[in-house]
Amino acid sequence: MAEDPAPTLTVHVGTVPEAAVVAAAGDLDLGTASVLRAGVRAALAGEPRALIVDLGGITFCGSAGLQVIAELVATAGATRLPFAVVADGRPVLRSLQVTRLDRTLALHPTVDGARAWLRERAGDAA
Repeated sequence: MAEDPAPTLTVHVGTVPEAAVVAAAGDLDLGTASVLRAGVRAALAGEPRALIVDLGGITFCGSAGLQVIAELVATAGATRLPFAVVADGRPVLRSLQVTRLDRTLALHPTVDGARAWLRERAGDAA
């Protein structure tokens, strides 16, 4: 009988003109939340103007993953860093709705939508 493989999460950090983008794919749970946290820290070390966390590739979102998102909401609020989450799949959206985190962050179905929201915010601040 084969053992179940350990949960995996891949995180890629990149940039677009409006923000640093942290894109995650796979299972976001107790065993992998630290991977997302490390990716976000790497992105924030570059002192971006804004942050987009793309969770569109997440297939499972457990409470540890929600904790990382809640930490980002708090950090972004404390530092006034514009912060958007991209999610369009049930695993993330349902978890955000049940915990009501969806009411505390800017949630977008696509990275392009998040980028447009950031451009609009920048225009309003000017």
